[in-house]
Amino acid sequence: MPSNVSVEYDLAREKYEEAATPETKLACLIEMQRFAPAHKGGEKLRKHLSQKIAALRREIDKRKLQEKKGAGGKSVSVPKEGLGQVVLVGGPNSGKSTLLKAITGVEVEIAPYRFSTTEPVIGMFDYHGGKIQLVEIPAIVEGSSSGKFNGPQLLAIIRNADAVVLVAQSKNDGEILLNELKLSGILLNKTKPNIKIATGNYKGVSIVGKQFLKCPEKELVDYLKSVGVNNTSVILNEPTTLETMSRALNESLVYKKAIILDPHTCLEGDLDKIRERIFELLDIVLVYTKKPGREVEYSTPLSLPHGTTVEDAAKSLHKDFTKMKYAKLWGSSKYEGQRVPKDYVLKNFDVLEIYS
Repeated sequence: MPSNVSVEYDLAREKYEEAATPETKLACLIEMQRFAPAHKGGEKLRKHLSQKIAALRREIDKRKLQEKKGAGGKSVSVPKEGLGQVVLVGGPNSGKSTLLKAITGVEVEIAPYRFSTTEPVIGMFDYHGGKIQLVEIPAIVEGSSSGKFNGPQLLAIIRNADAVVLVAQSKNDGEILLNELKLSGILLNKTKPNIKIATGNYKGVSIVGKQFLKCPEKELVDYLKSVGVNNTSVILNEPTTLETMSRALNESLVYKKAIILDPHTCLEGDLDKIRERIFELLDIVLVYTKKPGREVEYSTPLSLPHGTTVEDAAKSLHKDFTKMKYAKLWGSSKYEGQRVPKDYVLKNFDVLEIYS
């Protein structure tokens, strides 16, 4: 190994040697590669790191495939129900059970001792006619990502959830949770970099959108080649550093919307406001429908992604509505019962009446 490696490289190497999971090792290797010497003397080291990264990615992909086939050993899963699944994540005695009971009304054991919750506990609460699933995850502690207290299985539930509520009573509690999630490839309140990798009959690596580069172009190209990205066109659509590119290439990362709650503060406040904040994490709108001459069906709202148009909603209701003539809208329109075009973007709590 070259003797003139940086302090950052050494720190990443130490983390790699201490890492206990493939995902954590992969993140450390990518960090080592980022800080590996760029001069000719470091060529063998960079090549060696590239080989290790490629092998580890294959190992992770193979394990995921085995898990899908049911060969992943002991597992814990929570089937999704309702508008979406939101998980309560906290440490021992953080107040998760108290919060779950207050928000959903579900009966749950609340005890003064640590680790009173040993399995996921499910509650449901009503939000304007729709049901949201709230799942309390057993305690996440320092080392969960490395296998402590069934950590990998619990973190797998979090990876699969639609959103996350961190329950913490101190800054230190919150930092432990964030770090364990990060080590498991779960990033909160971040989005996957808007970078496209186009493969084809290209020679070398070309960069499109160079105005977004926040590092020397050669440095980025060398990095891409070192991780096996060759003969491609890389299209940048946002400010890009090596760290940004590393995240864009890392398929093991998942991105979740999240809020952090102190249970004591919540219980002293308006629980309906808390329910609203949880709903907002799902990034959806609720739209109600009515038939001409009839009342609104408030008990069965449509759950639609932000940006859904009238035409999209009509198609989701019934195939016959693909030939809709027009629609009337109550709610976000200028006046009640206004005719709106097919490309009108629906808002939360809109009422839609479709004519076909």
